[in-house]
Amino acid sequence: MIDQATINELRNIVGKKNVDTSKISLDTYMYDAGLVYGNPEVIVFVENKQQIAQVLKLANSKKIPVTPRGNGMGVSGGAVANRGGIVLVMTRMNRILEIDVENRIAVVEPGVLNIDLQRAVAPYGLVYRPDPASQKVSTLGGNLGENAGGMVGIKYGVTKDHIVGAELVLPDGQFVQIGGKVEQIVPELNFNALLIGSEGTLGVVTEIYCKLSPASKAVKTMLTAYKTLEDAGRAVSAIIAHGIIPCTLELMDNNVIKAVEEWLHIGLPLQAGAVLLIEVDGWDAGLDRQAQQIIDICKEVGAIEISLAKNAQERDNLWMARRNAIGAMGRLRPNYDMEDATVPRTKLPQILKTVTKMAEKYNITIGMLAHAGDGNLHPLVLFDERDEDEMKRVHKIRHELFRTALDLGGTLSGEHGIGLGKLEFMTWAIKPEYLKFMRHERLAFDPNEILNGGKFVPETAA
Repeated sequence: MIDQATINELRNIVGKKNVDTSKISLDTYMYDAGLVYGNPEVIVFVENKQQIAQVLKLANSKKIPVTPRGNGMGVSGGAVANRGGIVLVMTRMNRILEIDVENRIAVVEPGVLNIDLQRAVAPYGLVYRPDPASQKVSTLGGNLGENAGGMVGIKYGVTKDHIVGAELVLPDGQFVQIGGKVEQIVPELNFNALLIGSEGTLGVVTEIYCKLSPASKAVKTMLTAYKTLEDAGRAVSAIIAHGIIPCTLELMDNNVIKAVEEWLHIGLPLQAGAVLLIEVDGWDAGLDRQAQQIIDICKEVGAIEISLAKNAQERDNLWMARRNAIGAMGRLRPNYDMEDATVPRTKLPQILKTVTKMAEKYNITIGMLAHAGDGNLHPLVLFDERDEDEMKRVHKIRHELFRTALDLGGTLSGEHGIGLGKLEFMTWAIKPEYLKFMRHERLAFDPNEILNGGKFVPETAA
């Protein structure tokens, strides 16, 4: 329990207006976009890294739990204050500190939105490649914490492939610089790789060094439709097997297609069991041939309809369909659970079929989204949390989904992280000796375990 003296100390650090204990704020910050809830005691808004250091030093001295938080768009409970204490809100640290065009590096604060960085570097002919569907609202600090992916992950990789350094504050208030503008291997342990995806358990990031890339000179975008989900899954494997690496290979099933079309009215094929949004990029020369190769492959697999965007407006419509898919599905029921199982690409048809059977077995609507080129499946499970029986069926689906993914050689997460939501499955996925190593690694940074305690790594792995 945080006492009044500590509240006063926090106010002295960040200012009275930046410390909030009102019920409405505590209720607002008690959850993220997932299924779990927390019990925050105080919300602290920080505006600079010196304030972060002082808050952490105070919290560490009193062993007060601290939950770092951006916009709360995560779906694994990573930004949920499960042990009470302080929710440390980073959204006001939202400045782009530098765009170094010559070295193709942007230095940003953690509260910068993904889309704002994209827009800032575009006039220079550059792009920051990781582009999660939530890019309009998700922060780069959150992207780093969860190792977010995105639509172009199949070709360009995920967050870990585009962060070359960071500054962070350790729980005792010390500043640490990891990496920097130089991408080459330097004579130090690779803590950069350790930090990305650590879900706020090692320190609080204050600056991020983002690698920028030249924007693609040309793109070709197409939508291919199939009778069944399994056919779409087979098309994914067939395209990759022919040595073609699209920059985008996204899947939507019939439930998602109908929801999006009913909302946006952009001419999606309602009769299709699934569609693939496929995009290739590069130089103009050769793109037409590459697009035609993909079309021929999809026809061989059984595509029932193929449309190639003829202009920017048609391309924008296809992308609008994918980026608004979650919102469209969210209109159908009071709640949804978006999961994040990942399997080898060759196993995609099998897990798609399995999830379809789960929906029938438990009488639950599931919309299927996937970064199909990565084998990263995002089932959208629709439900009403006020229905206790329905909630039990949702949890059974989650257990079966992750058990199936692991049995197929997959993982618990492709980009959404573990947090609280998947903590119970970590003993299924990782051997006890490695879990023990991970826990020791975490405690080396945070001996008092004030940062996101009880998340990511089971405490039983001691």
